[in-house]
Amino acid sequence: MRASQPAINVPPVTLGLIALTFGAYALLRLLMSDALWLVYDAFGFVPARYSGGAGFGWPAFVAPFSYLFLHGDWMHLAVNLVTLAAFGSGVERRVGGATTLSLFFLCGLVAAGAHYAVYPDSVDPVIGASGAISGLMAGALLVLRERGHMGGQPLVYLAALWILAFTLPDLIGLDSAGGARVAWVAHIGGFVAGLVLFQVFVRRSS
Repeated sequence: MRASQPAINVPPVTLGLIALTFGAYALLRLLMSDALWLVYDAFGFVPARYSGGAGFGWPAFVAPFSYLFLHGDWMHLAVNLVTLAAFGSGVERRVGGATTLSLFFLCGLVAAGAHYAVYPDSVDPVIGASGAISGLMAGALLVLRERGHMGGQPLVYLAALWILAFTLPDLIGLDSAGGARVAWVAHIGGFVAGLVLFQVFVRRSS
């Protein structure tokens, strides 16, 4: 007799990231709007902090990581949690929890750096895990290629399609949920980082 499968079959590290992200959002919903924006400004990634256009201070040290757990509204949160569950689970089953966690934070860091490189003087805080999840998406794409599920298409073509999907909303002037502009540069930075780092991690573990 086969053992029954759990109703939620998400590996522990990915599930932990989902729970932490959801918990942070639920907690912040208890704040008044003015206090909420203070949190976004302190813990979101603000490029001008690093270029001299805004005060440096302690937020500059935590924001490149804390911004990943801040989200603007339920739609922003839901999209990221669904994609995190989908891509994070595939990556974690392939390389394990510790590597998945490293990939998540490193891709998030590269995503923030990419956004800074293009918009160094911006005072608008970047929030959301999309850049890090883009890196996990790249890792999941490599897992599919490894298993022969990509129909023989060269990786560069599929990567180009994903990058186009990231940039198209900005190119046509489309806003994300809540009226915020999509941080497409951060998405691309995280995705490219995922393509490179996933292969590095796999080679080191083999």
